[in-house]
Amino acid sequence: MEKKTGDKSAEEFVPEERPLEKEPTVEPPYGSREWIQYWSEFEGHLPTPINVSITGSLVYICPDLKWFNFDVYPHKVKLTNTGYTLVLSSKWRTERPYLIGGPFLEKHVLSQIHFHWGADMMEGSDHTVDDRRYPGEMQVTFFRSEYLTQEEAIKYADGVTMVCYLIKYGVNPDDRLSWVIEGFPRIQEAQTNTRIGPLPMSRLLPMFYEDYFLYWGRLDTVAGDQYVIKWLVPRAVLFASFDQMKEFRKLWDPWDCPNLRNFRPLQEREDRHIFYINPHWCQYNSLLPIPRVPEPSISMLSPAYLKNPWMLPLQNRPEEDVAVQETQTKNTSGILIDAPATADAKDSG
Repeated sequence: MEKKTGDKSAEEFVPEERPLEKEPTVEPPYGSREWIQYWSEFEGHLPTPINVSITGSLVYICPDLKWFNFDVYPHKVKLTNTGYTLVLSSKWRTERPYLIGGPFLEKHVLSQIHFHWGADMMEGSDHTVDDRRYPGEMQVTFFRSEYLTQEEAIKYADGVTMVCYLIKYGVNPDDRLSWVIEGFPRIQEAQTNTRIGPLPMSRLLPMFYEDYFLYWGRLDTVAGDQYVIKWLVPRAVLFASFDQMKEFRKLWDPWDCPNLRNFRPLQEREDRHIFYINPHWCQYNSLLPIPRVPEPSISMLSPAYLKNPWMLPLQNRPEEDVAVQETQTKNTSGILIDAPATADAKDSG
């Protein structure tokens, strides 16, 4: 009995294993890009979208944002009516468009584009700017290239960035949206898709290297998942005519009814940072005016394309290279066609 009692007491004093405590995050120096990323831990759980404005924002200086391969023609562009939103996805045979610089510590690759709109021209955008809502919003998803896919990247606080372009009302149609809207009649029903273009993404995205807002917040999915996202709202805008926005409202939802609105309710800013990155233009309004003439592309070719120009699609190659390739193709075709005729001639002889 004593032995058993002794064994029991020995078992009682076995030390329990304690879970490892998470080491506190050391705050990076102010002025670094790491300092922006640092706030994702404290503000990434806050709801979105919110109102952004120059008033109350924190001016912050970052390197220029650099755009690569946005002038490169994709192999195909697909437009999908999911029943809840409109998704534009593209595929390239080789390297995809990507961003570096700005607030990014690593390369971020273009993933997909989707849209938000409302029942009239007084609503539609997810975000408000200076407490004003706009007819629509185009959100462009980028993910950190090291994670290989958006599905993997979204699991991490530094994985996904959403660039959100406000769509203003314009008297004239915006040519940047026209080639997208051209495909709408073919995807009126939910869960349908069609091909458009293909045209390079520079024909759709207003590119910028300064003058934009940045904040942290979560994205809530229909499945109930929550993810930390870095949100960028540029001062550069798209615009759309009344007839162009009307085409969005003709798309059907899953119940075969017109999808009149798909924007999310506005959330409180709470006590979070809104960074105003690299201010430049007049700051009377938080959004820039609609450009009178199309702005030139600021996209560059990546080192991979510069080193291996044969990777470029024919639309991006110099005319001399295209002519040479077409000549080679014709010669090759001629050899393949003439060969059977020669053999027949020998047989007949």
